[in-house]
Amino acid sequence: MRKTYDHASPIRTTYQRMNLTSWRYIGVAAVMAVCFSVIGYQEHQRYSLTEGAAGRDAVALVTEVTWKERKLHKSNFVLSVEFETEDGELRNERIDVSNELGNRMRSVDEVEEIDIRYNNDNPSIAVIKGEKNSEFIQLWLAVASAAIALILLTWRLISQRRAEG
Repeated sequence: MRKTYDHASPIRTTYQRMNLTSWRYIGVAAVMAVCFSVIGYQEHQRYSLTEGAAGRDAVALVTEVTWKERKLHKSNFVLSVEFETEDGELRNERIDVSNELGNRMRSVDEVEEIDIRYNNDNPSIAVIKGEKNSEFIQLWLAVASAAIALILLTWRLISQRRAEG
């Protein structure tokens, strides 16, 4: 004789509640992809706008070094710099820098000069000369999130077609 139970299996109800192909999870993955894309694009744009014909070199005075203690970030430091543009305009800007450079600048007690590149059309866009964009993780997270959203969407559509036909 076989035993029968009136209640549903806990495994089945847990799976039903955590349906990964629900529109909620697909939407969350898609929103994450968009957010990571925007962050990665802004960082990439900042570097690309200082290269080429629009980029200008300048020597800047580091007036302040600030930092936040955040784990897993390659850029926890911000330098406040003062420089003069080609047109003679005096600018005060804040530039995100790598932890290595930030630690080096933090340990210096006197005013330090540093080479920067800025965008001639918009001098508020400035980067440290020679530093590369190391924040590619946002772009990879965007690609991964988009791939997950597409996989879940495809899985959901295939499951719906099988259920219908």
